Amino acid sequence: MSIKLLTLSILMVLTMSVCGQSDGVQKVPVPSGLGHGYEFENNGKLIGAPKMKTVFEKDTSFKMVRVSNGEWLRKALGSNMNYLNRRGSASASPLSRPKYNYESLRKVNHFLQQRNLDSLNLSGLELQKVWGEDSCGNVFFTSYYTPIVEVSLTQDSIYKYPIYKKPSSAYLQKLSRYQIDSKLLLKNKNLEIGYAKNYWDVYSMQVQGSGYVQFKDGTKKLCAYGGNNNKAYLSIGKYLTGAGYIRKEDISMKSIREWFDANPDSLHILMKNASYVYFKETNNQPSGAANVPLVDFVSIACDFKYLPKGALLLGETPVLDVEGKFLKHEFRILMVHDTGGAIKGPGHVDLYAGVGTSAGNYAGMMKHYGRLWLILP
Repeated sequence: MSIKLLTLSILMVLTMSVCGQSDGVQKVPVPSGLGHGYEFENNGKLIGAPKMKTVFEKDTSFKMVRVSNGEWLRKALGSNMNYLNRRGSASASPLSRPKYNYESLRKVNHFLQQRNLDSLNLSGLELQKVWGEDSCGNVFFTSYYTPIVEVSLTQDSIYKYPIYKKPSSAYLQKLSRYQIDSKLLLKNKNLEIGYAKNYWDVYSMQVQGSGYVQFKDGTKKLCAYGGNNNKAYLSIGKYLTGAGYIRKEDISMKSIREWFDANPDSLHILMKNASYVYFKETNNQPSGAANVPLVDFVSIACDFKYLPKGALLLGETPVLDVEGKFLKHEFRILMVHDTGGAIKGPGHVDLYAGVGTSAGNYAGMMKHYGRLWLILP
């Protein structure tokens, strides 16, 4: 069978699972009465918090906190200050309230650089609580990382799935995932960076926004974000939980991959997410949309309509055990360095976890709630 026909047979076959009929795939019961999104018991959400009237609300309840990610902060504060310096005195606030500029953010950055972060006195700062997903301050925390994908420069029966650069043609740039990976409309246009063994590896790299490709000779190169097709993003995890294939409390990148490994004839479901990410090869280290190097457990992606690049936040961040179960919250200083197609509104942030398998395991389990405060001088 030709590679094209093999790809089509994998990605286009219509299984009865999509229609909800008997398909040989066991569904799990879908819990009811728990709300929206990835709602499940013990998800870190603070219950009973009062409703907020505005997206940001001044909070004077904090005086002293212990910051748990101090070991990563010094480097991050330095590179973040470099970004803030480049912005001069321009306005930084995306909304009408609160109003602040980049000079204000530099003051916060400098304040933190001069302080003992193990026991941080907040009395000299203003904290603006973010109203979260529910206007009660509950912010949905997910996580992302930089994967390492084994690739070949040539396509064969093992390395079948292409990783593409962005086409120069405006028409080709806007093709859907189905048109690119099922109809193969970008094939043989000299856009292939390399070929992966597993389609899920390519898909996962697109969801993360970047990744290292490792060639057969052991050399590695970063494939940074190189643009997208401007199609709407659809969460495959939410589709699988909504359809009852995976329980909400069990959803993770690992469980999704395991489900597709067990149900290879269902790979066509990934075509439901029309959004497609292109890559560009670079010798730089992983960076976000602010062109600031990403720092593990400090850098976050958010919606720039609510929080600007370079903003510094106090995060009451979920802490998980090795199985992804919620244990507690801890305070961290977080910095806005990135954004993403799935990160919309003031109620969702994506925490960067680092490079490789262990970072991927952590990122795949994080789907819990915490709280955020914008820090102003």
